[in-house]
Parts: sequence; structure tokens; C-alpha cells
Amino acid sequence: MLHSETIPDIEPAIRVGIVLPEDKITKLILEIPESDCYILSSSNAKKILPAGKITIHHKDQKLLFSDHGAESAWFISPPVKEKMQSPGGIKVTSVVAGRGFHWQKMIDVYLPGNLEFSIQDGELVLINELPIENYLMCVATSEMGSKCPAALIESQTIVARSWMLANIEKKHIRLGFDVCNDDCCQRYQGTGNLTPQSIQGAESTRGQVLLFQDRICDARYSKSCGGIMEKYSTIWDGQDYDYLQNIPDADANTARNILPLNSEQEVIDWINKVAVSFCSSKTIPEKNLKWYLGNVDEAGKYFRWQKKYSQAEFCTLLQERLHIEAQVILEFIPLERGGSGRIKRLQIQYIDKSGQKTQIIVQRDVEIRRALHQGFLYSSCIYFSKNLDANDIPTEFTIHGAGWGHGVGLCQIGALGMALQGYQTGEIVSHYYPGTQLSRIYR
Repeated sequence: MLHSETIPDIEPAIRVGIVLPEDKITKLILEIPESDCYILSSSNAKKILPAGKITIHHKDQKLLFSDHGAESAWFISPPVKEKMQSPGGIKVTSVVAGRGFHWQKMIDVYLPGNLEFSIQDGELVLINELPIENYLMCVATSEMGSKCPAALIESQTIVARSWMLANIEKKHIRLGFDVCNDDCCQRYQGTGNLTPQSIQGAESTRGQVLLFQDRICDARYSKSCGGIMEKYSTIWDGQDYDYLQNIPDADANTARNILPLNSEQEVIDWINKVAVSFCSSKTIPEKNLKWYLGNVDEAGKYFRWQKKYSQAEFCTLLQERLHIEAQVILEFIPLERGGSGRIKRLQIQYIDKSGQKTQIIVQRDVEIRRALHQGFLYSSCIYFSKNLDANDIPTEFTIHGAGWGHGVGLCQIGALGMALQGYQTGEIVSHYYPGTQLSRIYR
């Protein structure tokens, strides 16, 4: 596993969680490819796996591997000289993608490297261990589509490598892997989306990371900042980084007319405006985005969007999400916003079941977005409008939003816009992480 505070001088291997305890998967079907020598091993046996389908069942705290017996853990090792190709490796069917988000679905993945099956927290867990550069080849076209320009793929690869090696969060260290395969960390969907472009993107940037004051940058990124990048402390606990700033996602001339957003009305005007920026629908028409997005992304509006709820729908949603017994929702009041317009603290005023007017305050981007959508709200850069009945009671609310994701660091659609306009890789990463140095730490 990776070690924080360490800058590697040789390519490290990483461990990626593919099936997690929360997925509660009890059965996996694997397909072993022809003409490759895969070794199946456990504490009691080692054998060559024949090509074809095999099944692993979780039962009675053991893993039954087709007709190979029951063990608490199984391991599959690939051929010594495994080639990265699409598709390459072992096919695993019905793996969760978009875990916990509104776009969650089941997909099939092809996994290179070592596979480790075990039982943790009473559930089946699958970990994929492989060299980080092979991993990054797959991340680039899992996060974004294969038709993206080379400068976007290279930028995405550098940022993903930097975030990975900075190893700040360690969300899954208890379970014995560095990152999971999904949006919780960064998308890794195996070799199914691998392309010559994504292979070249990793090879041409091999070992390159962003450094700031001799440390690897915590290079966060999201799908669309909505026109202004957000600071770290707006979204997460902890101190801000000098290289993660409130910066307009635009060229220098355009940026002068965007910041600051000092009042609620300025935020509303900003959201209502289809501004010129690198991630704007004026730069990339949203009807064209489908050519560039990852295969689990939804087609839709990423720069500006709306979501409508009836009074009854909102009451039901907030009871489920926040456990409030509301008979009428009255108002949503932003109490604090970040520089991009994203809400840090939101007050919800309502009339409870006893007829009393009361309120609740929801804090932090992730909790606000979880509270306001059946899955996960696209962004917290939002304002609310409402329709009233004859007694001035809201009958319907509309959420008006900007961006898709937390907005910190690289804006993937903005970086795409820059690449399509001819900006080079170094210019793109410097725009999103000002003051950083692009450096090669291993070859």
C-alpha cells in the first residue's frame, strides 16, 4: 500500500477496492481469458485456472470458488508479462459503478493485475493490485471518454497520479486498500475503456506529478466547477491549500468580470447567467458533451440546470434524508457560501406536525447535496425559487444550480474546453493548480 509523506522514486503498486462490504454482493462470475496462464491460490492450494467462466460464492463466512473448494481468501495472479489492452485481464460481471450516487448502476469490468478475494465485515471483498501506471491508463478513460483530446487525457492522468500519490484521505485503509474503484475516490473501471490514447497519456506523462513546496499536491477534481473553482475548506474540513483557490474558469481577460460574488443577489445573477468560461455551454455545447464524458456519466446539463419539487415531494424527501417531521416547507436560506457560490450552511424553515414553525441547519457540501436529492444533488452552487398559493404557502420549489460536483481543483469539462481551444497540458494543470510545479519523480 501507499505511504503518505513519501515521494516514491520507483513506480509503486496500488490496491484498489472493486467490491466493497457495503455492496453486499454474495456471488461473482468471472471469465478467465483464453491462452493466458492465471494462477489460483489459497492457503492450501495453487493451480492453473482453465479458460472460461467460474463462480465465487460467499456462504457461511467462506468463499466457495466453483469446484476449487471453500477458503476464507483466494488469490488470482496474472501471467508474468501481462499486456495492457482493451479488453484485457479477467472479466468480473456486475460490479457497482456510481456507488451511492444517483447514477449508480451495475457494470462489467476487465481487471488486469492480481485479484484478491476475502471476507471483511462479514461480506465479500474484491481487491485489485496492479502497478500505478497501468491503473492510471484505465482511470483517464473511466473518468472521461476516449474521444477527449490528448491534452485533456494527459492532464487528467497527471492530476489522478498526483491525488493518488499524495494519499491524503486514506478512506479505505481499514479494509486494506488504497482507494476504491468509484467516485468516492476516482473512477477505475478496468481495461474495458482502455484506448491507445489513454495508454499514450500515461506513458507520455509517466511519473509526472504536481508539487507544491516539495510535496505532492492533493489534486482534487470534479466534473464541472460551473465557472468558478472552489476552495478546499468550503467542501471539507481542514486548512486551505494555496494551489486550490477561488479562480474563474476562464482566460485572464474574461476572469476580470466574474469575481467577487459578494451578495446573495450576485450569486443568483451568476447562476442565471450562462457566462463565458472554459466549462460553459458556450464553449462546449452540451449536446456535444456525450462524445467526451465517461460511460457512466449521464447525458444532461452540467453547466446550468434546474430541479423541481412539489411541496409534498420535498416534505417526503427531507423526512427521509434529515428525519424532520414537516407538514409544510417554508423557506431555504443560504447562511454561508464559498467563493464559487457553493453553500456551506443552509437553513431550512418549516412547519412541523404540531403546527409549530421551526428550522434546521444543514452544513457542508456533501450533506446539503445528499439532503436535497433522491440520489445526490449535482452541486451546492444553488438558489431556490418557489410558487405560492393564495395563502402564500409554497406549492412548488425549483432549485437553480451551476456545475456538477464539488468544484475544487481541475474542472474536467473546463479542462476539456481548454484542450479543444488548443491549450497544452502544462497550461491546463497550471490554470487549475496555480503555483505548482510539474515534476517527474520516477521513470
